[in-house]
Amino acid sequence: MSQAEQENQQTTHPNANISEVSRPSHPTSFKINGLLPGGKRLTRPLDVVVAYDDEEVIVSEPHFHIHATGSTIAKAIAEFKRILVEELDDLTADADELGPRLQAELKYLRSLIKAA
Repeated sequence: MSQAEQENQQTTHPNANISEVSRPSHPTSFKINGLLPGGKRLTRPLDVVVAYDDEEVIVSEPHFHIHATGSTIAKAIAEFKRILVEELDDLTADADELGPRLQAELKYLRSLIKAA
């Protein structure tokens, strides 16, 4: 099993393995944790919301509405983790030019993501 698959197995879902969960008609919440792309790691479990739109799975976090989509929960979570790291990197690169809302998002992401 690859490291990414192991990380996806570490995602906490109340019903089952995330790749086997049937699609409920309403959004559900659960926590993700573990390694992120680029040698980074979540510092604590992160609450996310999973919703479904036609054939897509949407994973989002409620504070800054960072989200990603995929054809399965596992793919959407992998994409979400990639976007989290990308958002941190982009905001860090522009830190001196950010307004208050993006400064708050950068602070949030810095508290959530560390080097592994």
